[in-house]
Amino acid sequence: MRKGLVLMVLLGVALAQRVEVGLGSPFGLQGGVRFPLLLLLEGRAYGGLGPEALGGGVDLLLKVPLTDLYGGVGAFYGTGPALSLPREGAGQGGVRGVLGTWLNLPLPFLGVYVELHPVYYLTPGQGFGLGAALGVSLGL
Repeated sequence: MRKGLVLMVLLGVALAQRVEVGLGSPFGLQGGVRFPLLLLLEGRAYGGLGPEALGGGVDLLLKVPLTDLYGGVGAFYGTGPALSLPREGAGQGGVRGVLGTWLNLPLPFLGVYVELHPVYYLTPGQGFGLGAALGVSLGL
């Protein structure tokens, strides 16, 4: 099991187009990789830790041509409640939408992004939430 997990992490880093660090939904401080799949389609895998939870997830992202916008869907799971509003309904696992944009900076290989995450929690109870994230992305 450990060898398989290490192999998946090494393959993810080897195929990565960007390395990202973000702050916000779903778990607080996150790190991950973004990699190309097909033309305008990208994948993202991340792990994070926050004040109440440790967890990770994956996203499938579609870039909007000729803009800095992207959208997608993803799933996540953690050891405790995720960061979102309202706090009462926050679960530890679920699916989410991703609506994001790149902020234009005149720096090569460095990007800043802002995302909004509508969330549907599946465990331990079902409910809706809304999260957001701000991150820095380093192109490889």
